[in-house]
Amino acid sequence: GGAASSMASGASSEELDFASVQRDNAEMQRRCQEVIDSCSAMGSSTPILSIHDVGAGGLSNATPELLHDSGKGGKLELRSVPSADRHLSPMALWCNEAQERFVLAVA
Repeated sequence: GGAASSMASGASSEELDFASVQRDNAEMQRRCQEVIDSCSAMGSSTPILSIHDVGAGGLSNATPELLHDSGKGGKLELRSVPSADRHLSPMALWCNEAQERFVLAVA
């Protein structure tokens, strides 16, 4: 992840190494890509106004950038964010990096 890639080789802790590992979900990534492709094929009728991957920085990076670019405000309920790990703290959920996840602004 972004935190681990910013460190010199051998300088990270075991906890950071584990927390920074990308845990991919190929099926979810495929499904997301199908929705994005279908919407993109709609041309100017697409409901997608903006899209951002939830990579380095997680939702803490993707959501503010999406809201800023929209020129609108927003409210995020972390309790409503789907997660395969129900034991994540609010901070971990907010900063969790997952390349196969996306934040979309739709009309």
